[in-house]
Amino acid sequence: MKISVGNPVEGDDFFDREQEQLRAWRKLEGSHLLMLAPRRIGKTSLILRLCATAAKHGRYAVHCSFAKCESESDCIRELFNALATQQSITQRSKALFARIKSVKVGELGIEWHAATAEKWREAGEELGKALSEGSDDWLVCIDELPVFIINLLQQGDEGRRKARAFLYWLRDLRQTHYRRVKWLLAGSIGLDTLAARLGLSDTINDLEPFPLDAFSADSARRFLGELARSYRIELAPALCDAIVRRVGWPVPYYLQLMFEHIREECLDRGKAPDEAMVEQVFEKLLGMGYRNHFDYWRQRLDEELGQPDAAYAALLLTAICRSDSGKSRDTLAQMLGQRIGDPGERDKMLNYLLEVLVSDGYLVERQGRYAYRLEWLRIYWQRRFAT
Repeated sequence: MKISVGNPVEGDDFFDREQEQLRAWRKLEGSHLLMLAPRRIGKTSLILRLCATAAKHGRYAVHCSFAKCESESDCIRELFNALATQQSITQRSKALFARIKSVKVGELGIEWHAATAEKWREAGEELGKALSEGSDDWLVCIDELPVFIINLLQQGDEGRRKARAFLYWLRDLRQTHYRRVKWLLAGSIGLDTLAARLGLSDTINDLEPFPLDAFSADSARRFLGELARSYRIELAPALCDAIVRRVGWPVPYYLQLMFEHIREECLDRGKAPDEAMVEQVFEKLLGMGYRNHFDYWRQRLDEELGQPDAAYAALLLTAICRSDSGKSRDTLAQMLGQRIGDPGERDKMLNYLLEVLVSDGYLVERQGRYAYRLEWLRIYWQRRFAT
């Protein structure tokens, strides 16, 4: 197993998630899935694993991301390109494209037959029809759909109209061709909370929620042990426990990050790791030179929520970071009341923000108190914003 910090993993580098895979395939027998997973959990890696093993479950699978799409036409192009370049289904793809009139596949990818990008709707519907009328069953996985919807929303009133229309269109496409084609939609921003914010929950009510969490403590220890064996490092079970405990929430990305730097320290010093080294690495990665590993958590509030909601969320997170045991809802309501005078509006905003922050992996509720899920993030936020 190789270290892969921040990149999706495939093949022998993919670890565990056996129960998640079994659960996904069971649900896909009759449902489309909405994978709900905070950033860095390993969502894309699991999706790629499902695609790689789809043939064992009687399906052909294709995966694409809408993260960089700026228009509906871009999204449809991503779908077509994913089908055209998937080596394991090339023959199936050729048969599909032969039945689709809106596009042709050239050396440089998809070429629209129609002169205008407004034909995306027709091309997408032709694709859905071609997939469903064949003799094969398909799994279509779309990553980062919420990012594309947010990109549309940033285009003002017209973008908001487009976002609504696209989500309704995509729902109709799923429902029209559901017998042969199952869809898996995912994103590091919760599509469920985004749809609720827009009053568009009915556009995803055909999707079965599929929450994906971090590793269990046992899986995290085995994961670290496997990495240690791969790199011939002596990592005692007690040290695995210390790493998991220090990270606080065993997200694959942060476990790999810790291990990568522990390995560097071992090589630089020519010695085996110990608890003091674990602590030193933990502190080092909180330094200025490594802020990129955590700054995104603050930046994404602006991307997902906009102002003033992002500022309200940051206010709550700053209050909560001061204590590892978190804050009660009443305390948070009082703090938000300093910005929102009307009690009804304050409670409505608080409910919404807490739902988003829990869904996106910032917070967890324990016995009526809201605390950080990732201890590393709590300390980062405390040092960055609460001093």
